[in-house]
Amino acid sequence: MDSNGPQVEKEALFVEENEKAEEYIQAGDLPAAARILVDIVEKDPENWRAFNNMGIISWERKAWEDAFTSFKQACTLKPDYPDALINLFDAALKLQRIHEIQPVFEKAREADPENEEITIIAESIETQGDNIYTSERALSIGTSNPRIEEANKLLEEGQLNSAMEKYLAINDEEGPKAEVFNGLGIISYYQKRYKDAFTLFYESLKLNPVASDTYLNLIDAAKECGLSEDARKVYDFYCKEFPSLKKIEADFNRIAEKE
Repeated sequence: MDSNGPQVEKEALFVEENEKAEEYIQAGDLPAAARILVDIVEKDPENWRAFNNMGIISWERKAWEDAFTSFKQACTLKPDYPDALINLFDAALKLQRIHEIQPVFEKAREADPENEEITIIAESIETQGDNIYTSERALSIGTSNPRIEEANKLLEEGQLNSAMEKYLAINDEEGPKAEVFNGLGIISYYQKRYKDAFTLFYESLKLNPVASDTYLNLIDAAKECGLSEDARKVYDFYCKEFPSLKKIEADFNRIAEKE
């Protein structure tokens, strides 16, 4: 008799429900997706797909700790679940908690030794230590910082002075951070201090050279203060080291050529 039989049957029962929740997530209707997933885990507390989907909702809501917990639960229930493992890895990078997931990836590699991506991640965790937080993937994801997120929210709401005060306080108390320089650059741009904005965006890129949006901010500011060629040099220089930046080349060129 297959000891996994009852669980397989339960998974089959909730495939359609999970798929519907995933459709809602893709459509941006997170509350509708959450209602379905809560119902699934109440009926089947071992439904790893539902926990992974719950983690995705938390990630979209920027509830990083909740996302980490849900992804880890999905991996606990199914150690060789690639989607949840990759999501857990990203959440651990975001929260700088890589050391906590090393046993998870060791178990995953044992469960599925043929999965190359899982093996690569497991080996990276083992060999890189804290240096993994300066990897291209980690820089792309960014680090969770509630103070920066609060300042970003103020900026999005148009409260420029309040946002600037928070960014400056973070810089004074925590040291230089790419997100802070980028935020201050956006404020300078809105205030039509374009050369200051250009300088701040450039400083941000020195700290995080894979932040795609910052290159677009840089060329926007450069267009306003006659520094387009300098912005191009910065972009071309980092493209040599990080070819993934080529994905924004069309947008960069469009802004650079815009009259």
